[in-house]
Amino acid sequence: MKKILFILAISIIFLPLNLPCEIGWVGRASICSAYVLDKVEAVVNDHVITKSDLDRAVEVEKTESNSEAGGSAVNPPESARLARKKALNSLIDRALLIDEARKFNLATVRPEEVEQAYKQVRARYPDEKSFQAALDKDGITKSELKNNLRDQLLVLKYIDRRIKVFIRTTPGEEEKYYERHKKDFGDKKFEDVKPAIKSLLTEQETNRRLKDYLRDLKSKANIIINP
Repeated sequence: MKKILFILAISIIFLPLNLPCEIGWVGRASICSAYVLDKVEAVVNDHVITKSDLDRAVEVEKTESNSEAGGSAVNPPESARLARKKALNSLIDRALLIDEARKFNLATVRPEEVEQAYKQVRARYPDEKSFQAALDKDGITKSELKNNLRDQLLVLKYIDRRIKVFIRTTPGEEEKYYERHKKDFGDKKFEDVKPAIKSLLTEQETNRRLKDYLRDLKSKANIIINP
């Protein structure tokens, strides 16, 4: 079952072994300095998305696709181009949501929440040496990692309070879903799986509204994509 944040590729709690695009810095450096350090792939308002950010995002997409396929997969050039386009769209969406979350100030992230997310990332590595090696490989410091985790937590809370809080499912919708997918629940009765169905329907509607919301944000944003 997909996570709510399709724009993030994967949740910050379930990061792959390589540091993913969510950790890749979508910073506020000037375009000129970014050109010196890294090729600029896109600018979203005042967010700069670099080639390194995009490369990491593509690796995440590849890791997820291979995992779903049950092993390594060799993608043809066309698939690679589509994966890169999808990853760039994800980074653009992420930048737009960060802007909105900061603008409306509907949610705050406590330092202890950032530390907890950081520990969850760190726990994916067997020791400090391998963790530091991954950071070095992606060219990111621990401080930058924490800043990005803070942004992601902010986006998650913003979506909860801007979209998800207004979603309500009805008993009729829940029972209808149960009847349509009864074979998936085995011998479990409706009351036993009702909370799970409610959560799933809420997630699906959140995704639908989030896509519409992002479409509206993109229509108003200043987005420049380099060829």
